[in-house]
Amino acid sequence: MKQKFSLRMPKGFNKSIHIAMILLSFFGSIMVISANINHSSTPMSLVIVALRQVGFFVIGYVAMVILARYWSWDFIKKHMTSIAIFTIALLVTPLFFPSRSGAWAWIEIPGINATIQPSEFAKITMISILAVFLGDIRSKRVTLAEMMTTPLMFAVIAILIVIVFQRDLGSGVILFALVWILVLIPSAPQLRKTQWVMMIALIIGVLGLLFLISKPGIDFIESLGLPEYMVNRFRAMADPFADTRNIGYQLYNSLVAFVKGNWLGVGIGNSIQKFGYLPVAQSDYILAIIVEETGFIGFVSLFVGYSILIGHLIVHSLSVRSERGKMVLFGTALYLLLHFILNVGGVTSLIPLTGVPLLLISAGGSSQMAIMMALGICQNIIANEHASFRQREEI
Repeated sequence: MKQKFSLRMPKGFNKSIHIAMILLSFFGSIMVISANINHSSTPMSLVIVALRQVGFFVIGYVAMVILARYWSWDFIKKHMTSIAIFTIALLVTPLFFPSRSGAWAWIEIPGINATIQPSEFAKITMISILAVFLGDIRSKRVTLAEMMTTPLMFAVIAILIVIVFQRDLGSGVILFALVWILVLIPSAPQLRKTQWVMMIALIIGVLGLLFLISKPGIDFIESLGLPEYMVNRFRAMADPFADTRNIGYQLYNSLVAFVKGNWLGVGIGNSIQKFGYLPVAQSDYILAIIVEETGFIGFVSLFVGYSILIGHLIVHSLSVRSERGKMVLFGTALYLLLHFILNVGGVTSLIPLTGVPLLLISAGGSSQMAIMMALGICQNIIANEHASFRQREEI
């Protein structure tokens, strides 16, 4: 029996996740508008920014509700190869458009001054395909070779395109981390040895990253002959005060914004750092503007909102019976957490800046819509688990 089309959230959805998502999006829109107030802004330009933010939210919300109600594992399983090929094609398309800030990561939409960043939607595709394939692996005889030629080959190609050709290191790192960690989740006997090897490699990798952000590690990076822009990000992170007029300019001014914010901030709209000191204040450095204008209290509020989202997703991932559902719920929580760590760590000089947005907060329609779609899929899984639980109770 077909469901009647509706744009209401399904019964049994998680209200805490829903409310936290709406409040974070609302707060993010206010801060994006505030971050766009500068010497060249006019009342009309700010109205346009506000309308764009509302438009992104409405499109994302509708997509979220549709996925929450009508998401189908059977559809993904049936069309997995086609979806993977389409995603790869989308990732290649930005290479035919002009670069932005040294990266070929955006598709320009003519006539409306807007862009699409396919790598954001590739994260949802990656989580879904891995969940479909690995979620069933316990009940199937699947060799490592079959794994390499099905979803993992798609993952490798996607990551290579993003890092090597698009030169979008931040998105590439997130895609790589999602794939690596999600493979560790299924409790399948045929994966056990591979998972142990990957777990050991993950621990070694984390230790390696800690080394790379140390002084000896940065010296090692400089000796590798990497592109200058990559090396400069490590140099700026190591000492943002060493060259405040060049490679450390934005990071230095980000830290100045944090200091100015103190406990309560200077007031929404009253930031000084957005007036030319932070050229990408509405996206990469939105957190610096938030802390400058709303202080430590603003950051804590943001942290609480993220904690509610991530915490509830992890709790549901531990209780859900389906391996597929477990992977999607945990994968979405990891998706949010990785963006939070890379963005917050980057603008506070704890790790090199990667340019990834602060989800639901930073300007950018692709990231806003992608995470809302991912949350819609999660709500579908939660609602179905709730319905199954009620049926079992009635029996």
